Amino acid sequence: MSNHLRNIRALLENAKEFDVSRKVDTYEYESLEKLILQDDIRYSEIIELFTDKVYREWFYERNFAENEMVITKFSDI
Repeated sequence: MSNHLRNIRALLENAKEFDVSRKVDTYEYESLEKLILQDDIRYSEIIELFTDKVYREWFYERNFAENEMVITKFSDI
């Protein structure tokens, strides 16, 4: 998974903690997804978009549901 996608996933997870600040219309879903994935949108706006639970879940299902995130823990040597 690229650094950009890791950042997007972190934003998606963190947005759960915020109140809804923007409702995303369904006709905007795919165009916004494209902007997000191409890194053509500010992270602050992405967080705002992800406060919409329905959009956040739609985006997650399309982009992360099948991609297991591997966390590597480094040992103390």
